Amino acid sequence: MEKPSVQIVMAFTINKTRDIPYGIYANWYTKPKTKHPTIYISILIIELLVIPMPTDKTELTIITESGRCSWARCIFCSFSKKPDLPEPDFNRLKHQLDARLTKTYHTLKYLNSGSFLDKNQIPEDFQKYLIQKCIDLDIKQLIIESRPDHITPQNLKILKDANKNNRLKIYFALGLETSDNSILKKICKGFTTKDYQNAASLLKKQGFYIRTYLMANLPYTKDIQSSLDDSVEFAQKHSDTIAIINTYPYGYAPLFNLWLKKTWRPLNKSEFNTLVKKHRADKKIDIYYDDYISYPRFKDQTPLIGATKENLENPIYDLWQDYIVRFYEKPEIKKYALFLPCAYRKPYSYSKTHKEITRRLKSLSAYANLHHLMISNPGIIPREFETKYPFAHYDWPEWEETPEIKKQYLKTTQDRIENYLKSHRYEKLFAYFKPDSESYTALKNACKKQNLPLISCLDKNTYKDFKDNPKSPLTERRLLDALIKTLRKNTN
Repeated sequence: MEKPSVQIVMAFTINKTRDIPYGIYANWYTKPKTKHPTIYISILIIELLVIPMPTDKTELTIITESGRCSWARCIFCSFSKKPDLPEPDFNRLKHQLDARLTKTYHTLKYLNSGSFLDKNQIPEDFQKYLIQKCIDLDIKQLIIESRPDHITPQNLKILKDANKNNRLKIYFALGLETSDNSILKKICKGFTTKDYQNAASLLKKQGFYIRTYLMANLPYTKDIQSSLDDSVEFAQKHSDTIAIINTYPYGYAPLFNLWLKKTWRPLNKSEFNTLVKKHRADKKIDIYYDDYISYPRFKDQTPLIGATKENLENPIYDLWQDYIVRFYEKPEIKKYALFLPCAYRKPYSYSKTHKEITRRLKSLSAYANLHHLMISNPGIIPREFETKYPFAHYDWPEWEETPEIKKQYLKTTQDRIENYLKSHRYEKLFAYFKPDSESYTALKNACKKQNLPLISCLDKNTYKDFKDNPKSPLTERRLLDALIKTLRKNTN
């Protein structure tokens, strides 16, 4: 008799109707033996049904502004340094919470940039309301923050009374930052490791949980690796969980001044990952690289005017270029770089030249893929930053340039372009500049040094007819026609 064979038949159907986790539902059945030597063992029908699955890892973070931190001096923080902060008000806080917290999460992080237990920030009646709402929604964990000086038996009693039967696990986020007291003093933290230990001990006795926050790469630290490792070891003794975050100056934080002076700078992703590598395997530790990274902000927005060395190598420009090179991530859709000149009118897109160029560019099917990059004395300016300080608040009068300044402009600008192109890759590079532009010369030199092809979109022969035009020759129709023709030919 012929040896029986085995046949397995599988069928798949997919049901995608709602944006919630998929569950797997399987029906098994077997077909009876037939007179044929083939045995049908089973047919597995798998249907991906949209059914609720366990949401153990769902988390919601709410950051609110309410009153001012009682300390408000940490050099890396600016949340409580804003001139106008809303006064603590139960109804406003309740409205904000109800609008955000509309369904069940496993964990709610409620952060108020200071101390949740400080009644000058979070009123007592709202503290109770938040806990009750978490219980009503069957939220398992609540994470709130506080400085050690507000962690007292009296303040904790309010939370314990509201959290009846301990249905809610309440974690206190303690911003220890480092276990080095000398660094704590220099960053103006306002407490010591002893204060932290006392607060942690009281929280444990009262049945609360501790989540300690540490900052990697703090300023004034001689060895950031050993400092972080020591801090983790210290925090492990007192914490249920630990969070390591990348030190970055938020908003208008004084730490920006150290970055400006080039005595300290934040770590980029590669540097940070190397620093925290040994701690990633610890399930007790969460690691956050870019939770608070954003573009540079400055309180003082004095216009920067003049064709001088100081205005070329201004620390503000250097800081911005460092951010653009090491932290900024260009939009994925931007496949092609289109380098453009600056304009007297700011933001650039308000100028006649840029308005006309953009109007014509929009006729291209690849318009969305073009990344507009302006070149000027501040360096490389992606279009999305043209309204930010100082890019909308500077002027470089070319007629003030001396031979020495022109030479320095070429060198500094070429260096900045090279650094940008090393960090950001494009399928093709295009340029639309006057042939004698110093920015264009710097761009050509930078591309040549890196063996990157650069396609000029300017028709030089046509340009000769308009080069003496007192107005911008780049807006002449024939030159714009050549720009569009070149781009259309070389883009998908």
